[in-house]
Amino acid sequence: MGWGLQPPNFSLDPLVQKNIALQGSYSHNWPIWERVIALLASAALDVRPIIGGVWPLEKWHEAFEKMHSDAVVKSVLAPA
Repeated sequence: MGWGLQPPNFSLDPLVQKNIALQGSYSHNWPIWERVIALLASAALDVRPIIGGVWPLEKWHEAFEKMHSDAVVKSVLAPA
């Protein structure tokens, strides 16, 4: 779940009722970034299935619109 402008429009009560643990993480945390980079480097984490395309930096708006419209999960911006 991403960080949005509004709170989610659903109740978390079912999680509580089923005694499900929900753990969040804040990606702007250096130890987490180091772990993700290590997972990517070791091929233990394959992100290819969620990447919807690669756009040049000047097409950033198109890449973001694709994610916003749910056409793709993740867009990658590549410098020229």
